[in-house]
Amino acid sequence: MIFRAIRVRLTVWYLAILVLGLGALSIGSWFAMRASLFHAIDHELEDRIKGVEKFMNEQIASLTLVEIRDEFREHSVLGPGGDLFQVCNRRGEWLYRSLPLENNRTPIRTPDQLGESGLEENLTVQKTPVRFSSRRIVVRGEPYTVQVATPLPEFYGALQRFSTILLLSVPVLILVASVGGYWISTRALRPVEEIRATAESISIRNLSERLTVPDSGDELQRLSETLNAMLARLSDSVQRMSQFTADASHELRAPISLIRTTAELALQRSGLSAELTRDLKQVVAEAGRTSRLVESLLLLARADTGEDGLHKELTDWSLSVQEAVEQASRVAKTRNITVHLSTPDHPLAVFGDLEALRRLAFILLDNAIKYSPESSVVRVSMIAERNQGILSVADSGIGINAEDREHVFDRFWRADKARSRGLGGAGLGLSIAKWIVDSHQGTIRLTSEAGSGTTFEVQIPLHVRSKGAL
Repeated sequence: MIFRAIRVRLTVWYLAILVLGLGALSIGSWFAMRASLFHAIDHELEDRIKGVEKFMNEQIASLTLVEIRDEFREHSVLGPGGDLFQVCNRRGEWLYRSLPLENNRTPIRTPDQLGESGLEENLTVQKTPVRFSSRRIVVRGEPYTVQVATPLPEFYGALQRFSTILLLSVPVLILVASVGGYWISTRALRPVEEIRATAESISIRNLSERLTVPDSGDELQRLSETLNAMLARLSDSVQRMSQFTADASHELRAPISLIRTTAELALQRSGLSAELTRDLKQVVAEAGRTSRLVESLLLLARADTGEDGLHKELTDWSLSVQEAVEQASRVAKTRNITVHLSTPDHPLAVFGDLEALRRLAFILLDNAIKYSPESSVVRVSMIAERNQGILSVADSGIGINAEDREHVFDRFWRADKARSRGLGGAGLGLSIAKWIVDSHQGTIRLTSEAGSGTTFEVQIPLHVRSKGAL
């Protein structure tokens, strides 16, 4: 996952470009250094050739061959570059040949074999690399070949030192650049991470919050302003929908209550036909179901707008669960279902709303009873573990398919809509349960297998003062 982070990818791309650039620069620098050194050597050899040519123009006409050789020998000792040169005429006859070159039988280039630009070549003399420069000169109308040479160990030594500097400096530069590139990319993307963290903390309950807009005049400022504008539109839309739901729920309470009351009063009259009695009972049942639905919608609408109406205080969570079990047991008896409760001997002190916690437990129990077979057992247990109070409600009912588990807390969602409606469900109970858990900074999760029952587990932080009792 870390290799998919933008700062890592930026650093990798930066390093890849840097490595390629430094590699190309190093190779180019090496060849440029080599060419520069050869150019300097060739320039020095060219000066030596000009010195030999000048010497020959001044001395060769008045001297014998033996005297010419003696003068050349003296010239080679006194001249720059040492005793590494040789001269021949057009017939290949040596006017002078340095002893090291003669002993190694270094080949001579006759004047006819050389062009106007001459020839540079690398040879080995006495196991030492030598750079040769050969030129065709004309002295008093006669062509001659002058070859001068210089040893190359110092040249290769300089080139080797330069290569060592490159091999040592380039990895260090890459290492420093990688650390610097990662630091720069992390610093550059820090505002993005702050935007992400702030955006992650914003939910439907705090849509009024906004991202901090950096005064940078760049893309991050425009992104923050765009996201804030989007949040403002979402907040306005959610506010209108929540207000509509709350207003509609509030306005429906009175007529629904009137319908139910009227139907109940009508049932008390004598002489009603069996069909009319059945219809009125159905009206009462539907009015009761609709009334509960409206109350749930009103509760969720208030929760969405931040008006949860919870009154939190230090309370014993196990007491609210016991009340819910007593209430649910009366419903369970009609289907011969046993509700078994297990609680610790000490209080489970939490900072919460006692009525909301009771409703949470009742929703889970009511859900378990509805989907459990007759003559079964619903097991309720409470424990304290690592400063967390844990409520578990397990049944042996029909269970929940794997593809349906992620939707159980969605509003109005029901796995089996026909059966749920027959059992009086509207698909809001578990949504309310999750809202209550979230309001108490807790978590709720379920484990289930189709046909093997379902277990809901709720964890809510215990109050710090109860630590010693645990």
